[in-house]
Amino acid sequence: MSSDGPSPPDVQPEQAPYPGEQNTRLSGAWTAVVIGLLALVLILIFILQNLQSVELSFLVFHGHLPLAVALLFAVILGATIVLAFGGARIMQLRMVARASRRRGVKTGPPE
Repeated sequence: MSSDGPSPPDVQPEQAPYPGEQNTRLSGAWTAVVIGLLALVLILIFILQNLQSVELSFLVFHGHLPLAVALLFAVILGATIVLAFGGARIMQLRMVARASRRRGVKTGPPE
C-alpha cells in the first residue's frame, strides 16, 4: 500500500487588489452612514427612556421639556460651539499658510 495520496494543491500567491478595490470614498460613506444610524438608534432609545418632564430656565426663556430633549439641545449647542471655534482656528491657519506662501516662506516640518 502506497502512501502516495493526491498531491497537495499548488498554493498560489495572494493576488494584489485592483486599484480602487479597497478603501474607496463610497465605502467610507457607507461606514459613516451605518455608524450614524446606530448613533441615531441609541439616541432615540435614550430619549424614549427619559421622557420625564423637567423645568428649564435660560436667560428669558422658561418652560418644561422632557429631560432627554433638554440634554439633546445642550449637546447640540455644545457641538455647535466646538465647531465654530474649530472652524475659526482652521480659517486662521489657512490664512497664515496662504500669507507664508505669498512671501515664499516654506511651511511644514524641517527637512
